[in-house]
Parts: sequence; structure tokens; C-alpha cells
Amino acid sequence: HPDRPFVMGGMFHGGTALGGFANNRVKSIMTRSGHKVVFTEDESIVITDKSGNEIHLDTTGSNINITAPETMTLNCKNMNINVGENMTAFVGNNQSTTVGQNQSNTIGMNQTESVGMMKNLSVGANFMTNVVGSLMEFVKGNRESKAKEVKENSKRREIVSQENNDIHSQKQFNNNSGENSKMH
Repeated sequence: HPDRPFVMGGMFHGGTALGGFANNRVKSIMTRSGHKVVFTEDESIVITDKSGNEIHLDTTGSNINITAPETMTLNCKNMNINVGENMTAFVGNNQSTTVGQNQSNTIGMNQTESVGMMKNLSVGANFMTNVVGSLMEFVKGNRESKAKEVKENSKRREIVSQENNDIHSQKQFNNNSGENSKMH
């Protein structure tokens, strides 16, 4: 029937290579606009378009590579990413993350953060740090802290200064001790 043709086999133009021989290890589909799907006998599938977007499924190495010359966007309601071992992210210039409500990070062992220049942290309400072991700060420049009130509580406190130690108060200075104090 002319409206429903049935084709079995293949017909090749003299200018194109014949297919189907034993050494033909590549099967492909290509559209007129330049989009391709390529299946190879070395266990890979490659989907490309004319602008350079590519999805490469390497079934031998169990890898998938997705390449976009410009922007890649993922849109969904919920997203889960599960990585069995290691994950590396590289950003050539700037990175920005916006979280609409809460963010939680859990790290099983150590975390290292290195900032090449300035780091600015802004908290809209309360800020709490809880350290089970020791807390050490090393500042090569000046350290300045400003607060409406400062309360510190410890079992023992030691202040060591290589030069002068100045304490200034615009009002009364109280130094209270449960025992006799030595001020010299």
C-alpha cells in the first residue's frame, strides 16, 4: 500500500559507504540538520547536535559524559544526587548558591576551607559555635571584636601580652575575686 510502505534491507547511494559488512563497527543515525546518534561496537553511544552538545555513554568504562558549549540547566521539583565515593566540582570563575529556607551540611571527618582574599559572613539573627575539643585562632594582623555586652565563662583564664596590656572603662571597673587577688 503506498501510504504504508514496508522497507526491508538497505539501499546505498554510490557516493556513500556501504554498510553491514563484518568490519562495520559503527552504526549511526543522522538528521539533515546535523544531529547524530552513533552506536559503536566498542560499547559506546554518542548523541550530538550541530552546536556541539554531546552525551557520551561509555558502557565499557561505565561512564557518562555530558558536554554543553554554553549553559546547562536542570529543572525539577526535587533532586537527589547520590555519589558512592568521591565528588569534585570545579568552577572557573564565580559560584553562587541561594537556598530559600534551611540548609544543613554534615561532614563525617575533617573540613578544610581556604579563602584567597576576604571572607564576609553575615547572620541575620543568632550565631552559635559549639566545639567539643579545643578552639584556636591565629591572626597575623589585628583582631577587633565589638558587642553590646560580652560575657565569658571559663574554669581558668590566662592573658599573655608581649608588650602593654591596657584595659579602659568609661565608668566603674570592678575586679571581683572569691579569694585574695595579686595585682602587680
